[in-house]
Amino acid sequence: MSRRGRARATLLLAVALAGPPASRAETFFEVLGSRPILRPVAVAMRDTVARSIPVAAASPGVTFTFDPTTGVFERDVTILGQLFLERGRPLGRGKWNVSLGYQWIKLDTFNGQDLDALSDTGAPIVDPAGTGLFTVPHFSLALETNQVTVGATYGVTDDLDVNVTLPILDSTFAVGGVLRRSGFPGVQVAHVRTSAAGPGDLLLRGRYGVAHGACGDVAAGLVLRVPTGEEDDFQGTGAWEVSPGLYGSTAAFPVGNTVRLRGYANAAVDLDTADVDASEGRFGVGLDCAVGARVTGAIAFLAREPFAAIAPPGFFDVHRVDPRTGASFEAPILGFDGSRPSYYDLSLGGRVMLWRQTLIGFVNVILPLNDDGFRSNVIPTVGLEATF
Repeated sequence: MSRRGRARATLLLAVALAGPPASRAETFFEVLGSRPILRPVAVAMRDTVARSIPVAAASPGVTFTFDPTTGVFERDVTILGQLFLERGRPLGRGKWNVSLGYQWIKLDTFNGQDLDALSDTGAPIVDPAGTGLFTVPHFSLALETNQVTVGATYGVTDDLDVNVTLPILDSTFAVGGVLRRSGFPGVQVAHVRTSAAGPGDLLLRGRYGVAHGACGDVAAGLVLRVPTGEEDDFQGTGAWEVSPGLYGSTAAFPVGNTVRLRGYANAAVDLDTADVDASEGRFGVGLDCAVGARVTGAIAFLAREPFAAIAPPGFFDVHRVDPRTGASFEAPILGFDGSRPSYYDLSLGGRVMLWRQTLIGFVNVILPLNDDGFRSNVIPTVGLEATF
């Protein structure tokens, strides 16, 4: 190939796949979606990725119950282990809980496809610029986020507590591709990498105890999601959301002399005020296992059910030519599928008392149970909280 031919092929790869090298003036969406051929993928990431970043529940690791015989709030004898399920009993009047957590989230797959090893080598794609046909032997997307979350919960009354939570995100986004043009020898390679840091969406949460008994507690909850995160950097949803929910937890019941078990069940609906079809249902069930008064392990099943598909039929289609017959047809770019996903995860973790029944450490890991949508193979969480 001549020097001019090599230059033209390199330019085609940059234009068709990744665009020019990114400056920080470009958002993640602009890096991926400024070219028509990849814009549907960018739209899918913008619309779904921020909702897939888990935020810890507002319920702290301890509760307080008013004792009428002493006239003071008494701390429960065991700490609570769940990190991503709310409990039915509020914190307690006049009590504060503050927390600081860290999460690492790396997108690994989309509908089971490894995002580091995508390809499109079937029928050649017609270049939108009209310069010929090409295939993509290799394409990669990489989004890695370090998230620090700060939160505070206050017990307004015996039955009501309120919480404010703000995640701070530092994200790195990379797009890479290898292109082979029909009629030209060799391949061309391009890579774009950029980063962004800023707040995620602010969460304002309230929980009101509606039933208390010997068997357990039930609370009604309401969450307001404020779109403070940058949607085009995949750090926010870009829309106000209201989430009514119902949270239940059983009383702790002993198993032997030192072990206590406690069950949890949550159900909620995240209502997107800008587009109801973009809303989703959430539910989860879990079990705590407290060993003594200092350590509690937790296991939970977490689920999200969007109301609608990721994209309508044909959204990811690109124009192609059958190399045997020359017939034109449409087929998805890189095999992307816009069907409605279901997100099922396993949460494993717990809490440990570190200092004077006030300072608690927590650790957790979320593991996917299915492949739908954009997924991380593992999401670890660690942090500290204090209740006083």
